[in-house]
Amino acid sequence: MTKHCFRLLFLALVALPLAHAGCGDSSIECLGTAVACSNRDASECKHGCELRSGCVGDVPVTCDSLTDNPNVCVQTKGCRYVGTCDGAANCKSLKYDECGMTEGCMQVRRCIGEDFDCNRLEDSQCELYSQCRRGSQCVGSATSCGDLDSQSACSEVPGCYPADTKPSVVGSAG
Repeated sequence: MTKHCFRLLFLALVALPLAHAGCGDSSIECLGTAVACSNRDASECKHGCELRSGCVGDVPVTCDSLTDNPNVCVQTKGCRYVGTCDGAANCKSLKYDECGMTEGCMQVRRCIGEDFDCNRLEDSQCELYSQCRRGSQCVGSATSCGDLDSQSACSEVPGCYPADTKPSVVGSAG
């Protein structure tokens, strides 16, 4: 009788975890590559992405891009309009006033400073910068398909699909 009880106990200890492992939706495998936040529509802007509204843009504003617009340059925090000396190798070390009198050198005025994102601007300033526009944009870092832990989350993320499905393939026949 004692041997029989130990065998049942041993069987229960081994079989219970195995039987439990097949229950539930906890072991989903999500495949694919999540579409970057910047390439998502507003309705798909979730799972690591957030919708930002106001002054938005895809590329940072560089102060250098404002060189042809000195008024905007001097009004932009972090940018300044300066005179430099271009030309032969020794020209860069000359002061702006000396530059015009040195052969092979040319006085150049340009806007210099740190690059910045459009979201730093107030809405009223947004239209002054060609890189920026008023609207909404999906930003952030998309959650990796492999980090999603439910079939519904996996199916919601553009570019991801549950391992038990076949992704649709677009191509030409023949």
